[in-house]
Amino acid sequence: MKTFFLKASNHAKRIEDSRDRIQTLQQMADKTEWSVKDFTQFGQLMTREDFTATHDTSIYNIDDEALHVMMYPQMYYIQLLKNDMWLYKSIFSKISYEDRKLEAVESYVYNQIKSST
Repeated sequence: MKTFFLKASNHAKRIEDSRDRIQTLQQMADKTEWSVKDFTQFGQLMTREDFTATHDTSIYNIDDEALHVMMYPQMYYIQLLKNDMWLYKSIFSKISYEDRKLEAVESYVYNQIKSST
């Protein structure tokens, strides 16, 4: 997770993100233990329209049924579908996961990141 937050803070600096967000990401990188809450605090919910207007849709696989997108650092995202299911689709592999509870999907994504760093 240290690498995840370090890369996220470096990216936030490059795109001139807010000073508070950069500082919080750096603080997360300095920790030695993390929880799912450390990851989820950075989630930003936006409509599908706002997401597709500001992100490269050739990279992100947005489901036809997606109403909203929750964006996290390092290009991780979760979609809220019309059937009230939250869907995670990795842009790095063919992994996907869905559940009615956002917290369950966030926990899944967090554990994917944690196991890969």
